[in-house]
Amino acid sequence: MKIISTAILSCFAALTLCAAPKGGGDAIAQLLNSRSAGSPKAFEEAAEVVAAEARDGKILQQFLVAVLSREQGAPKCLQIDEETRKKYFANSSARIEALAERKSNALAWYLLSLEKNDVRLLKKAADAGNVQALNNWGTITLTQALANPGVETNDVEMILHSSFKAFETAAGKGDSNGLYNLGMCYMEGYGCLRDPEKAFTHFKASAELGHPEAINNLGAFYRDGVVVRRDLAEAARQFARSADLGNAYGQLNYALALQRGEGLPRDSERAARLFRDAAEKGNLEAVNAYAMCLFAGDGVKKDVRLAVRWYTVAAERGLSAAMENLAACYEAGLGGLERSDRKALLWKMRARAARGDRNAAAWVMQNSEGKL
Repeated sequence: MKIISTAILSCFAALTLCAAPKGGGDAIAQLLNSRSAGSPKAFEEAAEVVAAEARDGKILQQFLVAVLSREQGAPKCLQIDEETRKKYFANSSARIEALAERKSNALAWYLLSLEKNDVRLLKKAADAGNVQALNNWGTITLTQALANPGVETNDVEMILHSSFKAFETAAGKGDSNGLYNLGMCYMEGYGCLRDPEKAFTHFKASAELGHPEAINNLGAFYRDGVVVRRDLAEAARQFARSADLGNAYGQLNYALALQRGEGLPRDSERAARLFRDAAEKGNLEAVNAYAMCLFAGDGVKKDVRLAVRWYTVAAERGLSAAMENLAACYEAGLGGLERSDRKALLWKMRARAARGDRNAAAWVMQNSEGKL
């Protein structure tokens, strides 16, 4: 899902957070909820508890560990060998399937949807009221509708409204991610009328439940003076809260506040460290920001060659600002690059295309480095 604007609001999330796990259902809920909710600390904390309970022979935990162990980037405590994985599945699969098919257990349907990567099972879990499935289903359908230019406008509106209702149902169960996703819908007008005040209200409710991306979004409201009175100190405080939870968007925005001295004393060295941490989590805005620190020697030792490498990473992954920075480096022959007006032009046009310029997109399709 596209970020609303550069370094301002987080994107739709498929899951939500809950209180610190105490074991059993609490730990399972936090593991599932924090898995993609932008809170790696909560994910790792819950993973430790669930993995220990799986080793103690608990069936649901064994099934969940076996499923998540196959995911790239799973916490170390969830990384098990193939023999253990097969053992866990052998112990648990029949029980989980029986819970789903005979008892219509919503959590069981959701766990099976994760194992089989099956949206039909995900829909069954959503229809049965599982909050994780409701958020996942709403996010998937919303994203697909917006990304498919062939869908009729009326059909898109119906799909967006259906997604909105899924988030609303999850929110009605006290689910922080349902509240968060409703906030995103109100912010963009997806399935509802655009209403920044309602967006703020839902983000605030989600933030009070500990959702790190909702906390980050509150910071953006205070920083930009949207709905609330502009308050850079409060914005920095909210960004810091989100960053402390390990959220990449929170780290990016807190780093920007530190770099600019907005709402708190300027600290370029700490800003650079936060940019790098967020960049290593895959946040492309942070990749570009850290490259700019390296290029200028702001908070970190100046290294133009390394800056160019970071620019290239973000540019090749589609960030327009990084494309423009890389174009400037080619234009001047900086950072070990051979000066090339052709490559500079190509990256400039790619940047325009990435920002939605159709003429630039057509130009890029018609041209290549060899033809320029």
